[in-house]
Amino acid sequence: MTDTQNAIAKLLWDFHSLRAEQVMKICNCTECDIGCLIAQKVIKRDNNTGILIHRGRNADNRNVVAFDVVVQYLDRNPKLKVGKHPICVNMQTDFFNYDILAIKEAEITDVFEHIDQMSESERIIIIIETKQYMKKIIKTKRPCYICTYPPLKIVDRIN
Repeated sequence: MTDTQNAIAKLLWDFHSLRAEQVMKICNCTECDIGCLIAQKVIKRDNNTGILIHRGRNADNRNVVAFDVVVQYLDRNPKLKVGKHPICVNMQTDFFNYDILAIKEAEITDVFEHIDQMSESERIIIIIETKQYMKKIIKTKRPCYICTYPPLKIVDRIN
């Protein structure tokens, strides 16, 4: 395996599943690198969704959605770490530390009330699987973006 293919395998091991386009942007790789890993059975491609999954993991749609945001920050050279549920990704740029959460609509109340116990980052990005977002009180003093999906769209900003 090449260094690029190792980076792809590590990324998918850490974050379970991502879209091929996300992997190619983050790892600066080609479809050929991904194809080699599929042929070696290190990763697999879900036939229905096209999502890449590490061989020893299950698909995690929350990470796929969270990485839609990560891709928007690639020009800032982020360092990525796995977050503790419900945080999908902890992203460190040169200027700020972000926690990215992808949650279901039923989890909104609990996350909004306990966000300061869940996250210690400077900024928070919350992605909610809903089309109908109603503005709610979030108990934090930190800057927080609220997005909905599908499609990914910023609907609110706090602080």
